[in-house]
Amino acid sequence: MSDPSENPLPITIIEETEQDDGWNFKVVIDLDLDHSRTLMIRLGWVDYNFWSPSGSARPGDVVRAVLSMFLEAIPGHELQAKLDAARIRRLVPDADTRIPLLIRKSSP
Repeated sequence: MSDPSENPLPITIIEETEQDDGWNFKVVIDLDLDHSRTLMIRLGWVDYNFWSPSGSARPGDVVRAVLSMFLEAIPGHELQAKLDAARIRRLVPDADTRIPLLIRKSSP
């Protein structure tokens, strides 16, 4: 598998809403010069705490890392309009190991 950080697609977070059990994000993914997709992705507290056990990562950085892995596993135009970050575990067997590495690469 290729490292999604080697060929990152622009992922723009439009809206972040905190809820009792995590966050909902509205994001735009630029697929190419003429095409983009707007998606909703949910990041639960449980997943955030697993991928950022120290709590130091911004939730948006976690979502970008997860979306990068989704885009590696599924073509962008085939992604569902509503996603749950936890679903990545079913698509990418080593997601729990790779996501924290992607978060560290994307964090300032």
